Amino acid sequence: MKKEIQDIISYKKHRPWEMPNRHWFWYQEWNDVLFLHYQIQEKDLRKLVPDFLELDSFEGSYFVSVVAFTMNQIHIRNTFPIGYFSNFHEVNLRTYVKNKNKPGVYFLSIEAEKLIPTVMAKLLSGLPYEHSKIERSPNFYYLNGKRSQIKIDFTVRNKNENLKGIDLWLTERYCLYKDNSKNQIPLEVHHKPWDLYHCELKNLEIKYQKFNEYLDFNHPSLYHYSPGVKVIAWNQN
Repeated sequence: MKKEIQDIISYKKHRPWEMPNRHWFWYQEWNDVLFLHYQIQEKDLRKLVPDFLELDSFEGSYFVSVVAFTMNQIHIRNTFPIGYFSNFHEVNLRTYVKNKNKPGVYFLSIEAEKLIPTVMAKLLSGLPYEHSKIERSPNFYYLNGKRSQIKIDFTVRNKNENLKGIDLWLTERYCLYKDNSKNQIPLEVHHKPWDLYHCELKNLEIKYQKFNEYLDFNHPSLYHYSPGVKVIAWNQN
């Protein structure tokens, strides 16, 4: 594991800024990831994001993304993963923001499969976690929760060898902002660049009770699949 983490740390030419000058705190893997990206009107997005965060846009277009994946091997530095607590399915709804000219993501919702890890993640990270029923197989996601109902059936195709600016803008994000105007320091993360694959959506049924009025979740503007990335993360200062 030490060699693997050193390999992650040493690969940093793609980063938009330097890594924090202190020890990382968390290790985790984001595996079997499906990204669904949706354009949204600026005026609608502004209602959903705290005022201290600047909305980030790509060539004047604003986006919200559904990201469905499996968290694996989560553990704190100098400890080891524990099966039940370190591995679970997750679906988040995120958008793209900046603060002091540092681009990152802001989570509108995070839903996770297991109750105790969900409670712990919410307490330790300060991010908007909610426990939900999530089932998945390699090409299928099912979620039934208080915030959303999701069914996704898809097939992975060939690797995208010609990534465009929008692909990188939506995925290569290295900090997370919380809804806390008194502490605006982001949570920093680091990983190697995403490998992205084309995929075919065979069935897509998504409803978010709080956000349906702003988006048609059944018609994404763009979507990707990735086998995943290995991630180190830092606590806030």
